Amino acid sequence: MKLRKLTAFLCLFLATMGMQAQEVDPNQRLTITLKDGTVYHGTLVFDDGREMKFNTSELGLLVLKKQELKRMEASMEKKTDAENDYRFLPQWKEGPFSTRYAVTTNAFPIKKGENYGMLNFHGPEIHFAVTDRLNVGYMTTWAASPMAVSLKYSFDTKNEKVHFGVGSLLLSSGFLQKFKGYGTLTFGNVTLGDRKSNVTLSGGYLYWQTGAKVIRPGYSTQFVDSLQYSSYSYGYLRDTDGPLSIPGGLNMDILNSDDLQTGYATHGPIFGLSGTYPLGEKASLILESMFGVLNCKREQIQKTLTTTPDGFDQWGNQLYRNETTYNVSEKAFKSTFIYLAPAVRFQSTANFAWQVTIASTSVVKSDSSTPFTMPIPMLTLFKKF
Repeated sequence: MKLRKLTAFLCLFLATMGMQAQEVDPNQRLTITLKDGTVYHGTLVFDDGREMKFNTSELGLLVLKKQELKRMEASMEKKTDAENDYRFLPQWKEGPFSTRYAVTTNAFPIKKGENYGMLNFHGPEIHFAVTDRLNVGYMTTWAASPMAVSLKYSFDTKNEKVHFGVGSLLLSSGFLQKFKGYGTLTFGNVTLGDRKSNVTLSGGYLYWQTGAKVIRPGYSTQFVDSLQYSSYSYGYLRDTDGPLSIPGGLNMDILNSDDLQTGYATHGPIFGLSGTYPLGEKASLILESMFGVLNCKREQIQKTLTTTPDGFDQWGNQLYRNETTYNVSEKAFKSTFIYLAPAVRFQSTANFAWQVTIASTSVVKSDSSTPFTMPIPMLTLFKKF
């Protein structure tokens, strides 16, 4: 009998020990990240090794199984009254989409394990976190050309509202121009604020070497045509060299390789100012802008036409001899552009968002008084994986 009572007591004691919750500190502020990317902020109030309970600023009481937790980090911030009035969904605060505006990036890094892809009218993009600070991406068009590889490294500072980043876009013409076009856009940026509300100032330098062929400066050639003119008719009698001449230029296909050279490089500084601001629980306003002054060159073809009398035909009509001379030189000019892109982003889950952007670009060339403006509407889909 005593043995049975002792056995029952030991079983009850062991069961009670198994159910006993671990000791927790209800005053320690925590940042709780789930495996689906959702982020909460609060305190741990219960942990029995299988189930955890948190008192969060976003949802109040949060109950989850331990295998749903990705990481839990101590937070130095103190709970404030404003913290209980989140206008942003919790996943927006730390998600990978918060590192991107429309076509530019800020200084926040994609955290490791939070990769994402983008689909746009012009083509797809994909971005990875190699580490919590080093990000790598690839972007192209639906024709797989041109293309670019992006690199970005982010720096933390003692001030949680100040962030720095440096990076580069490695550019290629791809299948266009047979991979002969190449370049880079190297940049640095500083972001002020947090992931849900911030402003980013950036600056960089663009260098692009086209792979297209142009006629070498100093090239000169002369074509001769004879034509008939009378009060009854007007037309070419013979056009021996005509196929060499095309309106506004020369037919490069029949020129010798020695007459051609690789096209000119375009280079210059580019500056940007962008930011984002929450509009509500599921939307944010994004404003993006860039300004650049690029040094450019192009071939310039000067055409000179000389007409002289050249005898008479069998009917007595006057013939004229046309001598057309083409002289090729290079011309330097500056191209100034302004890019503006207001956008609205919508996100209701941690893994998906979509964005509408109404962008436009205006370009003014130093050798032309007429600016060129082109609208660039974009519909972008973001997907975390």
